[in-house]
Amino acid sequence: MGHVSEGVDDWFEGKVAIVTGASRGIGRAVVGKLAVRGASVVLNGRDQVVLDLAVKEIENAGGSAIGVQGDFADPEFPEKLIGACQSEFGRIDFVVNNAATSAHSGRVLDCGREAFSKTILSNTWPAVAIIQAAVAGGLPEGSSIVNISSAGAQRVHETAGVYTAGKSALESLTFTLSRELGPRGVTVNAIEPGIIKTDLAGAIWKGEREAAESRLIPMQRLGDPSDIANAVLYLLGPDARWVNGSVLRIDGGRFHVGGESAHKIGVFQ
Repeated sequence: MGHVSEGVDDWFEGKVAIVTGASRGIGRAVVGKLAVRGASVVLNGRDQVVLDLAVKEIENAGGSAIGVQGDFADPEFPEKLIGACQSEFGRIDFVVNNAATSAHSGRVLDCGREAFSKTILSNTWPAVAIIQAAVAGGLPEGSSIVNISSAGAQRVHETAGVYTAGKSALESLTFTLSRELGPRGVTVNAIEPGIIKTDLAGAIWKGEREAAESRLIPMQRLGDPSDIANAVLYLLGPDARWVNGSVLRIDGGRFHVGGESAHKIGVFQ
């Protein structure tokens, strides 16, 4: 691990973060970086076994964490998650909204009402619900919220138009919430990851597909979960206290190349 400035270390020491979609990929990378800097972490995911393994790994490295299994389709879950955090650690300082899914792959013209509603809702409501619950639970001045969007939110993707519409809506909510929470001293920002080699995406982006897409990226490689986690820590950290209502794109410069991806599969994180 590279050098971490003393100020950043001090900033995270003793604070508490909730990370949704934390079992693997970007969420797991965020959790690891927060824990190693002294933050206590509440991991949320759907698979309790995977959560338990992640918590054990953090604890074995000297960190402090709990896993709270649950789905935001349950209207009572946001309050349950906040309650578990308050009960275990007594405070909330950071929220990282990474949970998302898509119920449709293909043209918008071919998407039915149920799949459309599920995709849009799953990419927006979990973030709104956990922020509402966190504020009601006493999110203090100086807190920060980061919503994980997608670089696809600002581009046309043939097979992921509904998914990226959900991410665009999440960014719009980020702007509005930054205004609503700014007077409380709470920042709300978003990150647009490009193609990141998570466990899920790694099954798709490999071999010639990975090589072809990498050639379209100025940095000549796909992203790693740590690339996004590093940016999350910046937005949660002391050097970003006047960064509010912003969207940070992290895609190796791919956005400015234009055109379709090397193949038309809408997996962006």
